[in-house]
Amino acid sequence: MPEIPEANGEVQTIELVNEKTGEEETYLVHDVVEIEGETYYVLQAEVDEDKVLILRREGESLVTLDDEEHDRVVEQLEEFEEEEEVDEDGGPER
Repeated sequence: MPEIPEANGEVQTIELVNEKTGEEETYLVHDVVEIEGETYYVLQAEVDEDKVLILRREGESLVTLDDEEHDRVVEQLEEFEEEEEVDEDGGPER
């Protein structure tokens, strides 16, 4: 079970065990968002910046998403990103 960090302004990491290799891997906590009453963690592998995971918090654990939930969360995250771009620019993107 991964230790889930609390927000404190510092770069946060989570150690996860790779189910295929059994080895621990370190992930940077890129974002934590609440969508439809669930808390999701967007994690980026420390050694491979192209490897990104989205996991749902369930109690003290982080669990993988099925394809349908993953697609729904990615869509919502993209909408959040678009909203942030509009807010930062003071108007819609052109």
